[in-house]
Amino acid sequence: MTLALSACGEQAPRHIDNLPWQIEILPNGHSKVFGIELGKSTTLEAKRALDHKADFSLFKSADGSLSLEAYYGTLTLGVLEAKLIAEVDATQEQLKKLGEHAENPRAQPSGAWKFDMRDEDYLTIQSWPVRSLTYIPMAVQFDAELLEKRFGKPSERKPIDAGREYWLYPDKGLVIMLADKEKEILQYVAPSDFARLKDKISRELPRSVVD
Repeated sequence: MTLALSACGEQAPRHIDNLPWQIEILPNGHSKVFGIELGKSTTLEAKRALDHKADFSLFKSADGSLSLEAYYGTLTLGVLEAKLIAEVDATQEQLKKLGEHAENPRAQPSGAWKFDMRDEDYLTIQSWPVRSLTYIPMAVQFDAELLEKRFGKPSERKPIDAGREYWLYPDKGLVIMLADKEKEILQYVAPSDFARLKDKISRELPRSVVD
């Protein structure tokens, strides 16, 4: 995406990277956004791409299932501020091993439990792939007009409740939650993993957002 910047007088347009609509679709069924190849890039490679370390948390749902998330906090990506959260791809067996020595359990409003990781576990986690990314814009209002201009028309719209709906882009591996009174939430996965995301959005958002 080329943006014309006019600070003092006329300047030549310059290329801005890491904008949320810059999604590269790869031949292997993966996609790349913010320098991260979803389904392949490890958490260590994501740290290098973002030039920012994450706080990792293990979540245990009420049904006993486990998930691992990397919370990057508020970043400037391209020229836009946003909160960024990654879902780490790991088996339940791998996560159970982490849970054996996870620390500082805290009950969450959703009914889940949140645990901190030991520093020693980061060496293990850094080789695990990033499965999905959740992007929450902080400074820009992504209204319907802007979304359609940047991402195109969604293939499907799914109402959630009054004032909220999902926009689905399976070819991009993207689901956007558009809300009248809340921040928009963009969830990215590899297009080959889109069916899982579509099933998941009806049940939950990332723990770091909900809790």
